[in-house]
Amino acid sequence: NKAVEETLNQEAINWFASLISGCVHTSFLHHTSASSSSSSDGDNIEEEEKTTSSDTQQEGSSSSSRKKKKPKIVVIHGAGSFGHHSAKRYGLQCGKQAVLSGGASPHPDSSSNLQMSKRYQMEALSKTRHSVQKLNAAMVQTLLDYGVNAVGISPGVSIPGMRAYGSSSSSSSSSGGAAAMDLLCESICQSLDAGLLPVIHGDACLLDDNDAGILGGDTLVEGLVGCSYNTKMKEHVRNVIFITDVAGVFSSDPKRNSNARLIRSLKVDMMTGEVAIDDNNSEEVGKMEIGGSSHAHDVTGGLKAKLGAAVTAVQCGKDVIIVQCCSTSAEKFVQGHDPSTVEEGTVITRKL
Repeated sequence: NKAVEETLNQEAINWFASLISGCVHTSFLHHTSASSSSSSDGDNIEEEEKTTSSDTQQEGSSSSSRKKKKPKIVVIHGAGSFGHHSAKRYGLQCGKQAVLSGGASPHPDSSSNLQMSKRYQMEALSKTRHSVQKLNAAMVQTLLDYGVNAVGISPGVSIPGMRAYGSSSSSSSSSGGAAAMDLLCESICQSLDAGLLPVIHGDACLLDDNDAGILGGDTLVEGLVGCSYNTKMKEHVRNVIFITDVAGVFSSDPKRNSNARLIRSLKVDMMTGEVAIDDNNSEEVGKMEIGGSSHAHDVTGGLKAKLGAAVTAVQCGKDVIIVQCCSTSAEKFVQGHDPSTVEEGTVITRKL
């Protein structure tokens, strides 16, 4: 049922757009909106960059006793019910070649145990991508309604050489994922310089010339914080904030275990990438059941994938925060409050 699948949580999107409109530098606001707030912000405030995502991540600046600088913001969001249902129905998964996942095949000459035909894979790609682009359009429209000059960016087939996670061509070749990610970074930086707030979405795209796959928002985070384009993204991104459906990282799934403990601080070993709880024990997160989104239609890895992206971001010198959507804690993190003053959320930093 498409109506059930493509369910827009307008309340959450309104909350997010309102939050961003109050945090972003005035150069990204409509003329009328900027004029009304320019007396308090000033047009000559030095800008910082930060990356934000409604479903996955965002960046924030540190707080201080003086007026905070208002940042540049990049939004990266996932697909939610607008892409994951379609992807799962067609067998598209993050990091795997698309195969039928079971059940009746829409093509008489295929089975659940056979690789999809190229035509069927392209059908999967196009329909999944079309679905998530609807969500992207809704995000952009709501930001526009709140006075933000937002622009949607689709990374999949729009960026030459961009490939799904797990592609054999996503390594260091000039036409591979690294070069494609640099092109995406260039597009983002040009948008920011022009006063446009980029809104990028997780996407369905080519895995290779004949197969389709998933390029999740978490994979985009990893690529963007580590990209080499003019060093702008790598040097100017301050924080990464994942805004998700749980209050942070828990010791076990809080939806199944009422005794699950919210972990407020995690430390990343810069050499090994191992993640440990920042308290008196050295228990590694890898040995725990990571609490997070348990949506059956999620094809991108849930909170475990976000932790993987968080490790990469920390190793690139960024602090990472995982916090719940529509919460006061999320608002404070985005506004740049000191993490020690925020009630919930998990802060992930480097191990000294």
